[in-house]
Amino acid sequence: MSALRGKVTLIDFWTYSCVNCLRTLPHLKEWHKRYAAQGLVVIGVHTPEFAFEKDAANVKAAIKEHKLMYPVVLDSSYAIWNLYANHWWPRKILIDHKGMIVYDHVGEGEYAQTERAIQAALRRIGAKRLPKIERDDHVGGGVCHPTTPEAYLGALRGRFANAMIERGHIVNYRRPTMAGDRPALQGAWKVEGEYAQSHGGKLLMPYMAGEVNLVMALSPDARVKKTVEVRRDGKAMVRAEAGDDISFAKKASVVTVDHPRMYRLVFSKQHHGGLLELEVPSGVRVFAFTFGGACA
Repeated sequence: MSALRGKVTLIDFWTYSCVNCLRTLPHLKEWHKRYAAQGLVVIGVHTPEFAFEKDAANVKAAIKEHKLMYPVVLDSSYAIWNLYANHWWPRKILIDHKGMIVYDHVGEGEYAQTERAIQAALRRIGAKRLPKIERDDHVGGGVCHPTTPEAYLGALRGRFANAMIERGHIVNYRRPTMAGDRPALQGAWKVEGEYAQSHGGKLLMPYMAGEVNLVMALSPDARVKKTVEVRRDGKAMVRAEAGDDISFAKKASVVTVDHPRMYRLVFSKQHHGGLLELEVPSGVRVFAFTFGGACA
């Protein structure tokens, strides 16, 4: 940071499977494009939530996919995270030319307010003719209706509809009575700390949302991509409500798991509910569901 004295630095704590982080990336990219020549340095600090996000090749692939042109620091040991006493993804910290923190924002939203803080810091180092900031009607996270809370699928943080989850060995789970907003396992699964790995099972998730995402990866011994069939209320997904990662084969809606990342299963402008039922082939690991709201 001492080498950046005289410039304005925007630090973004993120991780590439976090949906809230991904939603903020277009704004970071735009700020880098607009203000780099005026003295703004955007730095992404990639601090992983899951073990596969520590892999530099996975992070490089995400940087390429999202076309990030500013530097990204690998913070796999949480060194920078701890220096800033951070607890959240995403978090943006703006540091002025003297090395002082002048703005701090956690989560999504407040993009116009963040840009105003950037411009104010740039003016203090002589920046002029800065662009007009458009009105920001974005609600943090875009949530207009209550949504199902994030659901983890590992033993450490998972809360399941199953009466008991056993860790560390393959168990054949019976389908439980579905109630509330808890996921459930059916068939053969092995649950570890961060994830549940299918050995030929189903994953059930009741939800209320406009957007549903699932973080998935292949086990190290799964050398080929795997196809997960996704049904809602016993039927194939409706095309108008299917997420970007859903494709249609004959009468089925499926998602192909080829590398560890977040997969978008549902994306609709309408807030709705249902029961997602995923046929998960052996060798696929599931980590967490995340949900997004929609406005009526």
